[in-house]
Amino acid sequence: MKMFKATMTTAALALTLAACEDAPRPPPPAAAAPARAAAAPAVPAETATAVEASAGPAYVYSYNPVGKRDPFRSPLEELGRQGQQNPVTTCTEPLCAFDLDQLKLVAVVTGDANPLAMVEDPQGRGHIVRRNTRVGRQGGKVTQILRDSLTVTEVFSGNGEIIKNPVTLQLKPDDRQDPSYNLMTGKNFGE
Repeated sequence: MKMFKATMTTAALALTLAACEDAPRPPPPAAAAPARAAAAPAVPAETATAVEASAGPAYVYSYNPVGKRDPFRSPLEELGRQGQQNPVTTCTEPLCAFDLDQLKLVAVVTGDANPLAMVEDPQGRGHIVRRNTRVGRQGGKVTQILRDSLTVTEVFSGNGEIIKNPVTLQLKPDDRQDPSYNLMTGKNFGE
């Protein structure tokens, strides 16, 4: 075992020395260079270009921060600045004038790639909404339309956090049942 450790140590030392030998060496002193130049004028020109080529890369990178975010600032800080805008002023749709509890879901059309729903405002007017439609005074967006419900997600920022509040509007079932008719006689079964 001692022989193995000694062999491995020797091999590691040999590799380290070999790696150090490949490192670039400093150029010779300036006094020796003119003596060679006088002896052979063609050789110094070739060695000068070789020294210049090994001196460093020809391309120098310069950083341009235009269009990039500051890496030393928190992304939550930037979102906080965007969240300070009042959603009422940024939302120009007519449904942004009402609170979500004032709106009533009256119809849903699903079974398509783009489902849609109808929401009734307090004045009794119907509005058709799709996904990403802005609804409510908080500027929420419609995120999901199911066959019996509509989900609006409102986003708030507070204490450096982003809070998502999903609000679901349910489709109200009909209060009265249609009477069952006997199609042969045209009369209700209850009669």
